[in-house]
Amino acid sequence: MFLYLKLLFQLVLSPAQGWDDIAATKPDPHKMLLHGLLPLVGLTALSVGFAALWLSHPVVSNIIISAVITFAVYMLSYFCCIWVVSALLPHISSDGLISRRRIQLYAAFLVGQMALIGFIENVVPAKLVLLQFLPLLLMVEMAKARDFLGAATERTGMVTTIGVLGVIVPVYLFFFIFS
Repeated sequence: MFLYLKLLFQLVLSPAQGWDDIAATKPDPHKMLLHGLLPLVGLTALSVGFAALWLSHPVVSNIIISAVITFAVYMLSYFCCIWVVSALLPHISSDGLISRRRIQLYAAFLVGQMALIGFIENVVPAKLVLLQFLPLLLMVEMAKARDFLGAATERTGMVTTIGVLGVIVPVYLFFFIFS
């Protein structure tokens, strides 16, 4: 978990260097999923209870249902991200080849950041407009992932578009469907 969080925060602080550090560290995608993303998503699901504290009459059954939906949304988004990036990346890669391992790491770290944003939104007692714009900062990290994913140099915009379609859109779409 500590390696996952370390790499996650490196990615937030310096996206280009963060992707280079992830490439140099060569973490196992399954360990990042099991010991990084899953606990973070679980913590985000539990934080739904904090968000309910700010309501006047929280209902325990609604809190439990919201927590399960939150967990399911982020995990479905992880697998959706892998599917979207795997389907679209070969068309813009420099040699037509893709690394499944790197795509899984890409999904684990970016969906993890969406879960971290959800956690922050749940524990902050007021609705801050600034928090609603944090997913847009992920677009910078998506653009900087071009070399990590092996995309052609002139395809930075397409890499960012694929990232938005694979990470940000599924999270909001699944929340809309399940709410």
